[in-house]
Amino acid sequence: GGDPDGMEFFQLDNNKLALIINHETTSPDVSLDASKAYDTINGIPYSGGTSTLILNTETLEVEKSYRSLSGTIKNCAGGKTPWNTWISCEETYQENHGYAFEIDPKNNSIGYKKLSRMGRFKREAVAVDINDKQGSVYQTEDDPSGLFYKFIPNSKNKLDGEGKLYALSIKGLVNANNSKAEIKIGDSLKTSWVSILDPEATSKKTKLQGIEKGGTTFNGSEGIIVDTNNLNQSEIYFTCKSGGFAGLGQIWRYNPANDYITLFYESKSKDEFWMGDNITISPWGDLIVCEDNDSNACKLIGFTPKGKMYVLGKVSSQRSTEISGVCFSPDGTKMGLNLQHEGKTIIVSGDWDKVRAYSKSI
Repeated sequence: GGDPDGMEFFQLDNNKLALIINHETTSPDVSLDASKAYDTINGIPYSGGTSTLILNTETLEVEKSYRSLSGTIKNCAGGKTPWNTWISCEETYQENHGYAFEIDPKNNSIGYKKLSRMGRFKREAVAVDINDKQGSVYQTEDDPSGLFYKFIPNSKNKLDGEGKLYALSIKGLVNANNSKAEIKIGDSLKTSWVSILDPEATSKKTKLQGIEKGGTTFNGSEGIIVDTNNLNQSEIYFTCKSGGFAGLGQIWRYNPANDYITLFYESKSKDEFWMGDNITISPWGDLIVCEDNDSNACKLIGFTPKGKMYVLGKVSSQRSTEISGVCFSPDGTKMGLNLQHEGKTIIVSGDWDKVRAYSKSI
């Protein structure tokens, strides 16, 4: 598949790794099996979806590869669940699309598991709150006036069943663009949630339903990840690619225990940070963020818990390509990432202790 985007590692039995890769594509593909595809056009499956690679853990040799989801559109990012499945998200408002799909790395039977009640919107990524007894799932929407969502399933960890969808509302804030630069890095704002009564947007877009009830909009929400702080509370980090006074990107941190959101970071310079996208947490505890901009030198950037920044890597390309899909193997020894428009998936290994030591020193 083309245009690799969100991605994640999974540990399998017998010294194997699975790598599930999203494809942010929309065109029809005659090579795909229409009987296994979610949707087709003129009988031909849409090319979006996921591929699964089975790797030898030690040698990284590809022992098997197959399409694990097809017939979907613009599968951008997603998220890994605590029960070791992958949620792949469609970034589109197209009719019958804009859903999340769940893929099991241990199941190689091609098909699809649509998570309808989690909502239909121009979705980007998801993160399951591992510390929440209800199993809340947080979701981002990649749109200039997108919302930040929470899905609470009726049965914990069963995302294809019934549940309730909500959108975040920040007290006194219509949008989070910070266009007047009134919000400073480190400022915390009180939040609440408004209900979305028609999550599949049968009569009105989900974001419009939320906005009408006071939901706060975010400019281009992208990657999302859950961390646990020193009080054993969940903290949900997510990027806004075009948010902020300069329009160069923000990172927000939401604390469910206290129901407030904090501006963790906002860029003032392209040289510093330019449109953050996919995000993960490194084995040494730092946020790792992929840039997605129109340059030929997108960066991979680390943030310490205190907000200190460092550049972990940079693309050297003949054409603009975003970095996407950053993830780490379960044992923390390998980092995966994609160069989307180059169509390349890369795995990096090395002395991560040196990076850890450098992070602690800044």
